[in-house]
Amino acid sequence: MIAAGLALTAAAALLGWWAGLARNGTQVRLATTAWTLNIAAAVLFVVAGANGLAGRPDRFDLGGLAGLGPATVSVDALSGLFLVVAFGVAVPVLAAAAAPANRNRPRLPAAVAVALAAVAVILTTDNFFVLLFGWESLTVAFYLLAGYDRDLPGRVGGSVITVVFGKTSGAAVLIGALLLSGRTHTFVFTAGAVDPHDVVGQAAYALLLFGFGIKVGLVPAHIWMPRGYAAAPGPARAVMAGVAVNVGFYGMWRTLNVLGPPPVWLTCVVLIVGGVTAILGIAHAAVNPDLAALISWSSVENAGVITAGFGVAMAGASAREAPLIAAGLVAATAQLIAHALGKTLLFTSTSTIEQATGTTDLDRLGGVARRLPWAGTGLVIGALTLAGVPLTAGFASEWFTLESLMQQFRVSGLAMQLSTAVAGALVALTIGIAAVTFVRVVALTAFGPARIGEPPLNPDLARADGQWPYRVGVGVLAAGCLGAAAFAPLQVRLIGRGLTPLVGDRAAGANAKPWVLQPVYADFSALSPSWLWIVLPAMAVVITGCAALFAGRNPFRARVVAPWSSASPGVHRGVGYTSFAYANPVRNVLSNVLLTRAELVESADQTSGDVAAAPGLTYRVGVVDLVERYFYRPLVGGVLWVSRWARRLQSGRLDAYMAYMLIAVLAVLAVVIATG
Repeated sequence: MIAAGLALTAAAALLGWWAGLARNGTQVRLATTAWTLNIAAAVLFVVAGANGLAGRPDRFDLGGLAGLGPATVSVDALSGLFLVVAFGVAVPVLAAAAAPANRNRPRLPAAVAVALAAVAVILTTDNFFVLLFGWESLTVAFYLLAGYDRDLPGRVGGSVITVVFGKTSGAAVLIGALLLSGRTHTFVFTAGAVDPHDVVGQAAYALLLFGFGIKVGLVPAHIWMPRGYAAAPGPARAVMAGVAVNVGFYGMWRTLNVLGPPPVWLTCVVLIVGGVTAILGIAHAAVNPDLAALISWSSVENAGVITAGFGVAMAGASAREAPLIAAGLVAATAQLIAHALGKTLLFTSTSTIEQATGTTDLDRLGGVARRLPWAGTGLVIGALTLAGVPLTAGFASEWFTLESLMQQFRVSGLAMQLSTAVAGALVALTIGIAAVTFVRVVALTAFGPARIGEPPLNPDLARADGQWPYRVGVGVLAAGCLGAAAFAPLQVRLIGRGLTPLVGDRAAGANAKPWVLQPVYADFSALSPSWLWIVLPAMAVVITGCAALFAGRNPFRARVVAPWSSASPGVHRGVGYTSFAYANPVRNVLSNVLLTRAELVESADQTSGDVAAAPGLTYRVGVVDLVERYFYRPLVGGVLWVSRWARRLQSGRLDAYMAYMLIAVLAVLAVVIATG
């Protein structure tokens, strides 16, 4: 089934490339067929994953790969879980992308097909050589997706930074694989004789987690994600953020499964990096004025929250506390599922909003839910999911994460206790800011008033909101965001089945009957998202009934009054309270994280249409990415200095080049002798 799915993606890639060369009706038919083949491949991958979870693994032998060890494409419980999650959200996303109004990019399904095939290969192979082939293919696909609209501003830079960090992650995974294969004498991903606590084992462990962490956007390698996502076309963002990014988390899960208990220092680093990534990501999302960039920075935040849960599992493994491993992995996987559902729904909705209005500037968008009802509904439900609001998948997953981080007293090491406590505090602050962040998306963008200068809808490009493939995609994703909360115990059962290779049946302890969740440890705390779906609507009905019964008049009668606009008479509602103004308190509160700077500058003469604006003062506010300013800028400067110095070695003299070769050979011999 995996082989059949890969064959379909190959056919979709060929047809998509051919569609770019065709014209008119032939181009449309080829692009539609390519999207259909991608959807069929994703369905096959989901079925293969479900079979793996059900104990009916799929296996395809690739042979010996010319001495690189035996290689197979197979599906066990863990890879089956990630296949179901990744391609389960891919099916509705691809259906929405296949809407007729989205067919103005005929070659896009070809690049998407390469990404889908690469994800499937990474999730199912047991050989590092094949995994690296899939990893590099995914980097190429990301490059093609981010640079698809290369004529638009920022696309070239976004695609370049995406491929640079993709190659860096591949290099880290390659070096880690070589360190392991040097001990095991095979490229099969197995621990063998490797001790994860000796120097080579620790280096391999750290390099693998570093390589996988780059792909998911962990600090300090997070800077590619907002730029890369923003550069990609709308439908491609959902594939990159909700489908492809899961391979990084799969690599982290699989590394823990194969290599076992990590060294304590690495566990502490992962916990702190997860917490710092979460708070940095949500801080920038909270103040970003662009909708697509806000959602992209939210991906950085969610990567940190998921990694914090994974860090708890690492702490449990280091402390030989098996239930703590299960608690951390259940929390991290539940957050991963919520992120996959919410992020694909947000990007799918944002794609139509951007096409229809021509902008993603939050201060120019208002009343989206009224103008584009399906895209607006997806925007609201996706935002509430990532904000962790009750009745959505994000509520239970974030509760699981906080509860797992509260188990630091179960480990004896002071370093791990402190690291877990710090990560817990950062994640708790992150969750609070996330709620504030997405309030402005829901209240001001989805349901807010129309803005002055708001662009009109393009009727041709807005048609996607009313076409059935797009509605099916948005409807399925929205149902997933809500249904994962209503049927949370079934979701936990699915997660427990997938985590069997790592924790056995201990993940089942996260379910407590009837329809109640607990953080694996019984009697510590309990929550029931399923009962909330019954109790909260019932309370709303009771309150409405009591209001209607005792109000003495019609409680639904509206009293017409002048609208409140920033407490100032004469202020037009379109400029009374903007998204930028709503985020201003966050800029000031988190000024130490964002390095917020504000200044009054004299504006030049500006002409807008036929109206000339007189010179005046402009209040300008900006934020800075700490990591980029104080790490990457000095690093780039150092690299440029080294390159200028190295150019001096290119003297053009043959004897100098021979001397360089001799020095290199002697250095290699010295390293081989020292390590032998």
